[in-house]
Amino acid sequence: MDTSLEQSGRTGTGTLEEKSELPTWDDLMTAWKQWLTVSGYAANAQKDFPDKVKIFRRFLEGRSGPEGKPLIDGAGRIDLAAIDVETMGDYQAFVYEYVSRKTGQRLKTQTQIHALCYVQSLFRFLRRTKRILTDPATVIRLPRNPQTIPSDILTTDEVRRLLAQPDLHTPTGFRDRCILELFWATGMRINELLSLAVEDLDFAQRFCTILHGKGGKQRVVPVGFLTLEWIQEYIDHARPLLLDPQQPQTATLFLSRWGKRLDKSGLFYKMKSYQQRAGIKKHLTAHSFRHTLATQMLNSGADLRHIQELLGHENLTTTQRYLHVAKGDLKKVHAHTHPREVYGSANGVAYHGERV
Repeated sequence: MDTSLEQSGRTGTGTLEEKSELPTWDDLMTAWKQWLTVSGYAANAQKDFPDKVKIFRRFLEGRSGPEGKPLIDGAGRIDLAAIDVETMGDYQAFVYEYVSRKTGQRLKTQTQIHALCYVQSLFRFLRRTKRILTDPATVIRLPRNPQTIPSDILTTDEVRRLLAQPDLHTPTGFRDRCILELFWATGMRINELLSLAVEDLDFAQRFCTILHGKGGKQRVVPVGFLTLEWIQEYIDHARPLLLDPQQPQTATLFLSRWGKRLDKSGLFYKMKSYQQRAGIKKHLTAHSFRHTLATQMLNSGADLRHIQELLGHENLTTTQRYLHVAKGDLKKVHAHTHPREVYGSANGVAYHGERV
């Protein structure tokens, strides 16, 4: 064993790098992105993971190590060896008390969980790449996230009004209508939709193959006949007008007006614009179509397992959230359709025997 490791008497993580060669925060973020790529994480993780630990950097910038030196100095160098379990405990308290600069309020539970989970992932990377000897983030305990009920469920009328907003006389408007149709038909995530290629659609079998699902998982989902008619029309007539003749041909299904893959933020902005024009007052998110599809399928009698497969949920408990939304309608359906309720209630219920 390296004698430098045996002689290390730190109470922190320890480090395999010399003290005089402290890495910078930016260097670590670059290395982390590369490690995520090699480890098979989805492409979005390379951007999202480093972005999610910004709160951790702000926390470190205001702290000093055991020797009184800053954990991150003015040049952005970070002293990994000085970050110990006590530091991590303080960070968890910091996250709990943290006030968002954007909203002026404390972080929601799910945001707190993200702020802690991504730091755990960062330190797993540091440990596995031997940048530290021990992982102090193992002491972090995630807060329990209350089971939230989706509040952005659309009615059938609201969906129809939303679908009617894009201008079908323009290539981008026709494209947007196809995007909304596909969202509504499959409930796929926005990143999954934007990653689709033309060849991922099987028009003969009426299936769509999602190659870039959450966590890098793939799945196949059915697509309705009418939705495929819209997409076929888009591919034949609107998409060619969006292709850039000066650039190599792309396989991406939905293109921007410049012939490139659509940007998530740009698409979300357009969806909000369509929502306003449709007069929908609800708080809509990128997951609104998923929530609506799952709830209405449940109300129509679909099995939870089928919905789980369609939406790509890893755990059935995630899908079960929609039961809370649908249960009111399900009770009404049960009362009006179950034979015991329909035919057994005419004479009422009365006990005719003796009490015991």
